[in-house]
Amino acid sequence: MRYVCSHPPVGPGRSDPPFRGSRETGGLLDPAGILLAAVIAFVMLGAGAARADGALAIGLPSDVAKQGFASGYSYNAGNVDAARKTALDYCRRAPTNQRARSLCSIVETFNHKCVAVAMDPKAGTPGVGWSVAESKSTAESEALARCAATAGDGRRDACKVSDSSCDSLEP
Repeated sequence: MRYVCSHPPVGPGRSDPPFRGSRETGGLLDPAGILLAAVIAFVMLGAGAARADGALAIGLPSDVAKQGFASGYSYNAGNVDAARKTALDYCRRAPTNQRARSLCSIVETFNHKCVAVAMDPKAGTPGVGWSVAESKSTAESEALARCAATAGDGRRDACKVSDSSCDSLEP
């Protein structure tokens, strides 16, 4: 079983009109105005552009077939601490066995990357996998490979990507 969180992208995401000068300066800003414009632009871009942290939490018991599997992730969080807290919260509330939820821990934090979780959808099977990678397709491929490696004979092809998302814009 898995449980993930989904946050909409955050950040400036808008286009503000350019600064305009006054008639007295022929449409150009004076040096003080240029400095003010630069400071405002730095604050506006710096405040949101770099904020895109994510985290992946996994609860993996020794016997996934009997005790289930829990996962939770966050992306586009304001900072790494918020990303970690959200991922753990979602993992600990996953609709699965209490044992799996109790084992939730952060396995990776990331910034401007993609996350994927794969599993064998049949109940009572051990196949699970996850990945954080530079692109969504790579994360999904790696998660599927990890799932296939744990699925056992006859179930390797049953693994499916259950969830995937990218932090900030998909690379």
